[in-house]
Amino acid sequence: MLSMMIGAVGILILGIQPLLLGALLNAGKINAVELGWIATVEVLGMALGVWIGARLMAGSQGKRIAVAACLLMALANAITPSADTVMTIAWARSLAGLAEGAMIAVSILTISHGAAPARLNAIYLTAGATPQLVFAYLLPVKVFPVYGVESGFYILAGVGLLSAALAVVIRDRLAPEPEEAGGRVAWTPKVVLALAATLVTASAIGACWSYAEPMGARQGLTTASVGVAITISLAFQIIGSLVVALVGYRLPFRLVLPGGVIVQAAAVMTLIAIPGIVGFSFGLALFGFCWQACLPFAMDLVIEADASRMTAPLVMPLTLAGLSMGPLIASALVGASVIGAFVFGIAAFVTAAGLYLFIFRPGSAPPVRLASLDG
Repeated sequence: MLSMMIGAVGILILGIQPLLLGALLNAGKINAVELGWIATVEVLGMALGVWIGARLMAGSQGKRIAVAACLLMALANAITPSADTVMTIAWARSLAGLAEGAMIAVSILTISHGAAPARLNAIYLTAGATPQLVFAYLLPVKVFPVYGVESGFYILAGVGLLSAALAVVIRDRLAPEPEEAGGRVAWTPKVVLALAATLVTASAIGACWSYAEPMGARQGLTTASVGVAITISLAFQIIGSLVVALVGYRLPFRLVLPGGVIVQAAAVMTLIAIPGIVGFSFGLALFGFCWQACLPFAMDLVIEADASRMTAPLVMPLTLAGLSMGPLIASALVGASVIGAFVFGIAAFVTAAGLYLFIFRPGSAPPVRLASLDG
């Protein structure tokens, strides 16, 4: 489906951001604190882009807005290598994030109004993680050594242009007519807590993922070795999404969501406690598997809490907002060492587990089995 392909390009940066920003760090263009800031502004821009894009593209001008977003993504990536100050790099990445978020909204509208949201979300994440895997391997091993660290941004610019060509042939309206959607938002405590847990979980992921490359360097690993570890993590992200898309979507989110964040906390502890490529790769692989395997269930929880599905499109913007908040908070906790980012990530995962356990506490209303999950 073309909408899934366009959205997959939108999330491409999430898989290779540690490599691209880590390359800028190694090249002396930014420092460790600035890395967190730049990661934050881009992913925050993505969150804003999803939120704005989902509203604008739900109307009859969806196709034109999608094409414009793809072109802006290409332009922002093309100008990043020529940015010579931290501020101009941050502006370029914030524009890229805004465009990438609007591209993601193309897929989110399809998913949130589909018959099986968890399954569609898992398929989308699989489609998005596959090119991330390829790029994560090729950039540090084949591309950077020959063409320099800036080449990754030029490649993204080219992918943006290809996406614009695809966007030309998608349908004009990407969501049902307002009268078809129906219903009102039910801002119950369960909806608010579910969205809060999504935000906290994503902030933990963002903090750890954005500092993966510097943590690998702290462990004494080479850039190529870190690239291999990130590639392995992306491979396990694909496996996690595939498992959910094929069979895992039938699992109860009451079990998956709290269990997933606890396992991710354990994965981060492994990552920082066991030195060397084996421990680093294992921790990052387990981290990536749980990240993508659990993410689709967040939308199911929100849909179960709000049957109107009007809050369902908020899951991705909140996820992206969390992914941007995590690096920002982590940037205040790093200095000569980046371990503070991972300590924050562990604490946030534990907090998310507490929120999920409170939502699913004994005596709370049992979850309704969504008919869509049986399709």
